[in-house]
Amino acid sequence: MSYFGRGQGLGDHDPALSDTGIAQAEALALLLAEAPIDSAVCTGLRRTLQTAELAIGPRELKIDVIEDLAEARTGTFEDVESAEAMEALFVGAFDHAEEPGARFLTGESYVELWDRVAAAWRGLLARDDWTHVFVACHGVVNRTILAQALGTGPEIYRRIEQDAGCINVLDIDGQGQAARVAYVRLMNFTPYNATKAGMHETTFEMLWRQFSES
Repeated sequence: MSYFGRGQGLGDHDPALSDTGIAQAEALALLLAEAPIDSAVCTGLRRTLQTAELAIGPRELKIDVIEDLAEARTGTFEDVESAEAMEALFVGAFDHAEEPGARFLTGESYVELWDRVAAAWRGLLARDDWTHVFVACHGVVNRTILAQALGTGPEIYRRIEQDAGCINVLDIDGQGQAARVAYVRLMNFTPYNATKAGMHETTFEMLWRQFSES
C-alpha cells in the first residue's frame, strides 16, 4: 500500500489503498481462503477497512473498529530546516525510540504509543467472541504488538520490518484478562512476494521515496 499519493503530505493519515495495496490485500485473501477466521478488526482508517474487506473475502463478518490501534501520530515539521534533515528524521524514525521523550516523527511519544496499543490489544484478547481474528493494522502498531509479545521494548522497532501487505500470525493462550500471546508463529510474511525478491528498502525508506517523488 502507499501512504503518499499525488498531493498528499506527511500529515495525510487516511488515504485509500493504492492499486498496489489492493493487489497485496487480494494476495492475503488467497492465502487466507481456508483459514477459520471468525472475526475481523480494523482501525477505522480507509486502508485498514479496505484491507480487512478484501482479506476476509466472502465471509459474512462484521468488521469491528478499534481506534486505539490506529497508527502512531506524526507531528509538525516546522523546525526541520532542510530536505536532508527531513529524510534523516523519516528514515531514522526508530533510531532512538527507546530513549526518554522520544517521539514518532515529532508527534506521539513512543511511551504514549506503547501504552495505548497495549491497552487496546489487551481489550481485544480479552473478548470471548472470536477464536481466529483478522486484524488489519499499521506498521508501527504492529511493531509495538510484536515487541510486547517478544518481551522487549521500543529498542527493537528498528529490527522488526513490517512490509506493506504482510501478515503476522500470533498464537494466544488463556481467556479473558489472562489471555496473552504465547507464540509469534509467523512474522512479516508477504504472500505477494514470499522470498522478498528485490525488497531491499526498509518500509520507511520506501515511504520517504514515495513522498519525495510525489
